[in-house]
Amino acid sequence: MRENIKLISKEEISRAVAVLYATACVKPHCGVEERLKQILSEEDPGPGREALRIEIDNLEVAGELGLPICQDTGTAIVFIQLGNMVCISDSSLSDAVNEGISRACAEAYLRSSQVFPPIGTRKNTTNNTPAVVHIDHVFGNELKISILAKGAGSENVSRSAMLSPLAGEQGITEFAEACVRTGASRACPPLIVGIGVGGNLETSGILAKKALLGGLGTHSDDSELRELELKITERLNATGIGPQGFGGRTTVMETRILQTACHMASLPVTVCIECHAHRTASCVL
Repeated sequence: MRENIKLISKEEISRAVAVLYATACVKPHCGVEERLKQILSEEDPGPGREALRIEIDNLEVAGELGLPICQDTGTAIVFIQLGNMVCISDSSLSDAVNEGISRACAEAYLRSSQVFPPIGTRKNTTNNTPAVVHIDHVFGNELKISILAKGAGSENVSRSAMLSPLAGEQGITEFAEACVRTGASRACPPLIVGIGVGGNLETSGILAKKALLGGLGTHSDDSELRELELKITERLNATGIGPQGFGGRTTVMETRILQTACHMASLPVTVCIECHAHRTASCVL
């Protein structure tokens, strides 16, 4: 058994986190630019189409110059899959992650946006820490790190609800539409919408954020959920809110749903909205 244990140092984790966070903030995720160009080719003339063109230009310039796609480099949401045969030799996992976030802010000139305490003085922590860290314990000797740079514009219009169990797919769809109609224009559309269903109040929120990880074209393996994802996307695009809220055919690039078991008297749902830049990156140590 001992020969299967993998020792990973704080430096290895911090370095990986720093690279991931900086990469997510500076370079568009694979497929984003191509998808926006496709949407541009299908969009009718007007301010929404012009907004799309500016979004694409912004992504290209950020990548070329190595500058953040958006000045709001967000809260660092870090999802970790920690294998049972992995041992971190000289640090707690959270400390190593926060060291990496702090390093990325200094080296990549990312904005520090975290304040503490949230009530009262709201003093800036100066290095965008603490990150929000979620750890799943899995079998194996690998450490997978996935980062989502979540700006306030999209986070502020995300919502959770405890729906009636009888609400079903219709209730989930209507709740998603209400969230998008209320806040889409403040979240820099066209959007990616992550929906977490089940568990309890906090579980649905974590699921919704997990749903946002990965490249475009990420959909549920469950055929019924896949169909619901497509139906919700179609309904949200029918709102006509369009790119940057200026009107158009595409308000949402895609919808993703993750679900888990819940109490028979509950239907927890979280709609987590992500901006068009879709700032996420991952690696395995």
